[in-house]
Amino acid sequence: MKKSDKAVLSEGLRKLSALAAEIADQLDGVTEKREEPTPTPVADEPVKAVTLEDVRTILAEKSRTGYRAEVKALLTAHGANKLSDITDPEELAKLAKEAEVIGSA
Repeated sequence: MKKSDKAVLSEGLRKLSALAAEIADQLDGVTEKREEPTPTPVADEPVKAVTLEDVRTILAEKSRTGYRAEVKALLTAHGANKLSDITDPEELAKLAKEAEVIGSA
């Protein structure tokens, strides 16, 4: 599960919990409003460097699920004919981020 998915799920559970407490209070006849807990900020974790293997896994999965042309276009947009042509870690991270959204729209 991705970090962003965990954050969305966590926030949803907090809201659900607050709503459940509010419903329970209404059933008990309590009319005062409880203060909604403020979400705890997630500590900045060190960003894991994206490796060539990580990007290869992402691109292979996208390619297998029918997005081969999009994967090829992404590589071309990054000035490469094949993934191993990209050696800059920052460029790999950008490529991985762009590849993750393929097919999710």
